[in-house]
Amino acid sequence: MTVSLRAYVAAAALARVADEMVAVAVVLLVLDRTGSPALAGATVTAYTLPSIVSGPVLGAWLDRVPYRRGVLAAGGVLLALTCVGLVSTVGRVPVVPFVLAALTGLALPLTSGGYSSLVPKLVPSERLPRANAVDAATFNIGAIAGPALAGTVAAVASPAAAVWLIAALALSGSVCTLFLPSVSGVSDDHHPSLLRTVRAGLTHLVHTPPLRGATLTTVMGYGSVGVLATALPLRMQDLGQDRAAAGYVWTAMEIGCLVAVATLGRFIAGPRPQMTVVVSTATFGALMLAWPVVDSVIWTLAFAAAAGLAEGLALPAIMATRQRHTPGTLLAQVSTTGASLKIGAFSLGAAAGGWLVPAVGSATAITVTACLQLLAAGVGVLAGVRRAGPAGVC
Repeated sequence: MTVSLRAYVAAAALARVADEMVAVAVVLLVLDRTGSPALAGATVTAYTLPSIVSGPVLGAWLDRVPYRRGVLAAGGVLLALTCVGLVSTVGRVPVVPFVLAALTGLALPLTSGGYSSLVPKLVPSERLPRANAVDAATFNIGAIAGPALAGTVAAVASPAAAVWLIAALALSGSVCTLFLPSVSGVSDDHHPSLLRTVRAGLTHLVHTPPLRGATLTTVMGYGSVGVLATALPLRMQDLGQDRAAAGYVWTAMEIGCLVAVATLGRFIAGPRPQMTVVVSTATFGALMLAWPVVDSVIWTLAFAAAAGLAEGLALPAIMATRQRHTPGTLLAQVSTTGASLKIGAFSLGAAAGGWLVPAVGSATAITVTACLQLLAAGVGVLAGVRRAGPAGVC
């Protein structure tokens, strides 16, 4: 691993650990202070939904700015400040927590697609498949450590302490980001206007079948996972555990993802990585159907880890799909747009979970989530069919 890639791993992993803690820590904070699943889901929605609007614009802008490190670092500072505000206002001041979460959510695509768009500029093309696997591993590390840290700190200390830890990690990630090699965007002298660039990136995403199909699969699949933000804490309660134990379910799932990425991630860049996205999502959903059937935490964790093994290759596969079918001048935008759509869909899923789980129960809500994974895979196959006419830049 090169020095620049090691620096990238440190910066991206810290930023992503902090981000992955949010859904668990903030939900537990709201539940602790208000006792309302609906408010908990709504807070997560306020944090994640604005990225639907901001992702394409942030990506188009990031493709051209000469100070990418500063932009990415600023996102971490913003998250840290929001955490301070949430601890001070949740359950005490109405409306303000939602406003703080929404403002921070505008920068959320930087943590995922923004960082990932740097990878092709940090390594030579022949090392890109391995670098993609390493990048995907930072997502898995974040998703393993984040929920586990949030759940543990919330259980041992308090949900507020878990939110304070998010602030500390986000600031640490910002500091590490400033030590990355300088990566410049394309000069404005060689770029059309920002609006035209946004339009070009969105058009490319919609009109390129492999991108279109894989993106729809990940967006629908990740959106349905948002239901689990509310369902898992209450499922753990149904099984006689503390609600904070939900963090360990997320961790088990992401350990499976990390194992899959570490063993097979570098080999998925074949001729059709978009099909890996579809198969991975379908298998993930099929295995998730077992979660509500088992009646113990141990078996729930085991099936969560198995589902993670299936889901693990979807992330490096979508990265490879974007890089293979997108010109370099649009890659940051396509990456952040895809990330923002996933995050926005997750927020809608979290909001739906806020009313679905109390209405039908945690077990049924998890079954619905699993079925939506299978539906997402089917939609991705249909949307990825190449139609007559131009198929985009490959």
